[in-house]
This record gives sequence, C-alpha cells and structure tokens, in this order.
Amino acid sequence: MRNDMKSHKNLMYLGSLVSLVATLLLVSGVNAKSSMTSASKDAKTPACDYHSHPKITTVTPDPVKPGQKIVIKGSNFGTKQCFHNVSFGSRSAPDFKYVSPTMLEATVPNLKPGLVPVNIHTEAGTSQFILLIQTK
Repeated sequence: MRNDMKSHKNLMYLGSLVSLVATLLLVSGVNAKSSMTSASKDAKTPACDYHSHPKITTVTPDPVKPGQKIVIKGSNFGTKQCFHNVSFGSRSAPDFKYVSPTMLEATVPNLKPGLVPVNIHTEAGTSQFILLIQTK
C-alpha cells in the first residue's frame, strides 16, 4: 500500500510538472509570436526623426508664375515616407515630388500675383519661404 501511495504521489508530481512545462511553452510561444508580429509591424513603420525640423533655404526660380515648377532646397526634409506635402499659403501644390531629404519639386497653383508663403510639411514640423508670384 505504501508503494502505491508513493507511486500515486510521484504521478501527481509528474503530472503537475508536465502541466507547468506545457504552460510555460505555451506562454513563451505566444510571447515569441507577438514579439515577431510587433517587430514586423515596426519594420514597416517609417522611422521619422521628430527632432530635426525642416528648413527651406532657397526656392528657385523666384519670382515665379502659376503653373511653373519650382525647386525647393533646404535641410531635414526627412524620408519620403515622413514627408507630407507642399502648400502655397493654404492651397496644396497641385503636384509635388520628393527628390531627397534636401530637395523637392513642386508646381505652383493658379494664384493671384503677390507674396505667398511656400510651406513644406513633414512629420517633424513645417518650414516656410516667402515667394513672389507674378502674373501669367
């Protein structure tokens, strides 16, 4: 009888141990899977530098006419994924192209003659340059 009780206790201990190991494996598998999922999501998300604010240094040509293309040069325009848009005052550029972290191209919308702020918008902020718009 004593051996039967000892065997029964050993089986219960072994069962508990197997249960514990199975639980640990299950939990670590879930954590590994969620870590992999999180890592793959992070790999798809662009790494934007929120501390490097954009700065426009030149816009050419200046003065410009509506419909003309301009070249915007400066610094900290960020990556293509972190760059948002170009606007003239409150109007978005009808067409713009991200060339590099220091250069953009944009088409001037149909605007009235006068001084107009050219704005670039990135994940890190906005920069502005005053441009003279001439009549067509």
